[in-house]
Amino acid sequence: MKRFRFLYSVPILVFLFHFSATVFASQASDGFYGSFIDRFQKTSGQFGLQVIALPSGHEVWEHKSRNTLVPASLVKVLTSYAALKTLGPFHHFNTEIWAMAAPQQGTLAGDIWIRSDGDNYLLSEKAWTLAQKVKEQGIQTIRGRIIVDNSFFFPPSEHICVDEKCDRSYNPVVSATAMEFNTVTLNITPGEKAGAPVEVSQFPPGDYIEVQNMATTGSSGSKLQLQLKSRGLTRDGHEIYQLSGNLPIGSEGGRQYRVNVDDPAAFFAHSFSMLLKQAGIDVLGKIPGTGTVPPGAKKIASYESAPLGDMLFGLNRYSNNFMAEMLLRSLGAGVVGTPGSVNKGVSVIRNTLEQLGVPGNEILLDSGSGLSRNCHVSPRAFCSVLTSAYRDFSITPEFISSLAMNSNEGTLRRRLRHSGVTVRGKTGTLKDVVGFSGYVSGPQGDLYAVTVILNDVKNLWEAREVLDSFLEELPSAASSSAPG
Repeated sequence: MKRFRFLYSVPILVFLFHFSATVFASQASDGFYGSFIDRFQKTSGQFGLQVIALPSGHEVWEHKSRNTLVPASLVKVLTSYAALKTLGPFHHFNTEIWAMAAPQQGTLAGDIWIRSDGDNYLLSEKAWTLAQKVKEQGIQTIRGRIIVDNSFFFPPSEHICVDEKCDRSYNPVVSATAMEFNTVTLNITPGEKAGAPVEVSQFPPGDYIEVQNMATTGSSGSKLQLQLKSRGLTRDGHEIYQLSGNLPIGSEGGRQYRVNVDDPAAFFAHSFSMLLKQAGIDVLGKIPGTGTVPPGAKKIASYESAPLGDMLFGLNRYSNNFMAEMLLRSLGAGVVGTPGSVNKGVSVIRNTLEQLGVPGNEILLDSGSGLSRNCHVSPRAFCSVLTSAYRDFSITPEFISSLAMNSNEGTLRRRLRHSGVTVRGKTGTLKDVVGFSGYVSGPQGDLYAVTVILNDVKNLWEAREVLDSFLEELPSAASSSAPG
């Protein structure tokens, strides 16, 4: 009989040991969770979070995860996911050149039209490739003008602006046919000697921007004081800037200003005219135009972009607002129909997320980049996307590789630099918003989908520090709360 009592007591002791260990781990986990709830509350007026264990999909923690909050740039996660699911990772964008007749003896008698379906990464070197393709057709002279067709989007161009800081370069100007993110970089360097005018160059090379240079080179040690002001557009498609002030001689690297263009069609036409000139092609029509490609026109040349999956690298890792807003409109055009628009693109994102079971009232959008106070999305919606993207091998490689990585490239390169965790994710910031949505993995390989959104933030730096501490400590605390 004693022998049977002993046999019964063994599993009881094992159960009690397991139960006490589980309770201890649960208490430690609850302590971690509770302490960070307090810390988040001290740094923000309202917040929400959700942590999902992968691949199981088990919810580890949540706090008001169904409440909608302003997510800032986290919206790019939704835009990217919807684009990969609907357009596909191997979708390409095309920029085409059309004319009414084939060239005769090296001369095109009339105008040329340039039309794109929303290539959001057409840099100068890629546009140069397109100019070379025109040259390959034996064209040496274009007697007409360059006309830019922006009809793939409606309206043809838009200036997105948040918090009334419209002159900041992160508030993009969007158009279907665009080059260099519709921005010009002005490089200001000192002249040869004190008293001489400063030197001004622009990229991409061209004459779209005309600078009234009133700035002078100051003596060594003088105060650096430069002012750059837009004076508006001219009738022939140029934009005037006035530069004044002082730049001390010997100023290392000079100063750089990146400005959004007011007239993206004229900017493209002037810039492409310069590229054609470099290719040995003269454009005799100097004043650019806008209009749609006419019926009966013949395609002269075209350029195909890299696949969408590759282009998301710049969009997410470096939080490129221009690329996100372009992609939103391309989504609308590609899925709903041309012309692409904000409303059409948003409808595609909403439908894509609703297929994951996310209620429509948790997805309120009017932007593809998050440059809006009117976007309100729940943390649960983001974690649903993260979980789905992780499980869907048709988009997993492109989606995850597009995200920034701690102590590496992108917006996380200076965060969690000496941490034992690996973080791949998207950050979100406005003047009173801090957020993160992405993946966190600990030294043991445990993986979690995490979204934290803080609104009404009092101090951005303090909020980021608390958020980074949460991400760093999460894997060890979450593993102790895992079921069974």
